Amino acid sequence: MQPAKIVAALLFMLGLAGPALADYTFSDPNWAIEGHFPDTPKSDGILTPSPQGDVKVQRFYWEPATEHYLLARFEYPLALPPDREATTYDRAISDLLKSRPGQVKSRDKFTLGPYEGVRLVVSQRREKSLREVRFVQIGAILYMASAEWPEQADGAPRAAAFFAGLAVRSEFLDARAVAENGRWRDLAVGRFRLRYDASRWYRDPADAEPGVFNLLRLDERAEAQFIAEPRPLESGDIETAVLDTAREGADSVTVKKRGKKLRGTVEVTELEFEARVEKTAYRNHGYFYTGPEGTVQLRAWAVVPEYPAAEGDISELLDGLTIGGGRGK
Repeated sequence: MQPAKIVAALLFMLGLAGPALADYTFSDPNWAIEGHFPDTPKSDGILTPSPQGDVKVQRFYWEPATEHYLLARFEYPLALPPDREATTYDRAISDLLKSRPGQVKSRDKFTLGPYEGVRLVVSQRREKSLREVRFVQIGAILYMASAEWPEQADGAPRAAAFFAGLAVRSEFLDARAVAENGRWRDLAVGRFRLRYDASRWYRDPADAEPGVFNLLRLDERAEAQFIAEPRPLESGDIETAVLDTAREGADSVTVKKRGKKLRGTVEVTELEFEARVEKTAYRNHGYFYTGPEGTVQLRAWAVVPEYPAAEGDISELLDGLTIGGGRGK
């Protein structure tokens, strides 16, 4: 599901305008933006399924009988790319209008700190109201701000003050650093941690087994598996265990490379092998370890003809493994 489709699915009927109330300062360390509500907002969290996994949505909203203000933060399983904001905004607006038809009275750009977003004002004929909506992407996160008031009421000044009060938190003012940091996600089990690029890989939504994480490359032409256990192997021979397991499900297994790699101060076993399954050959590349910290297997694979195109992403994924400093999830 496109990010904009998720936005549209979560949009709900907005209310109409009311009297001025006390100012509430909104600030959250997990948010890139801060601002003000006319009064203390309510909040909730929503998990919305998508083909790549749950979209995590956090909302803050204030909605008396005659007015509605909303701030929403959307975190996607796939990190939003920093160079396609215009496409994200176009789709968000298109789906917003399909979800709740209205007449667009104006559409233009706006800036929030170093970031450029999109702003539109919509006439909701059925409700006889005006709604202003703004979208802005900061790093890999999409933010939405919305206000609505009756056409015949003087709600525009307070809505203008609501939008004027929005600001970027100081920690997010370096747009380049935010874009770079925003694409990384972490999986941690015991003393093992995997940091992966969420603009290239996403976790399989079907995962259900503790300590087992399956990842798919964006084009789904490569897969990976991260398995961590708190106990070392009784035999202490991780290479034999890996290859024996591979042979159980393959017609043949051929080792192409074996060696050692340092992950921090810990030495892991590196293996590259081809496994033939039902006339299809898969190239596997992985890091494997058993020791006092437990046992970990990190392996990625693709069919042999397509492996060269995925090799760079696979190598980067493997190098995201660290041993010794993680905390269990």
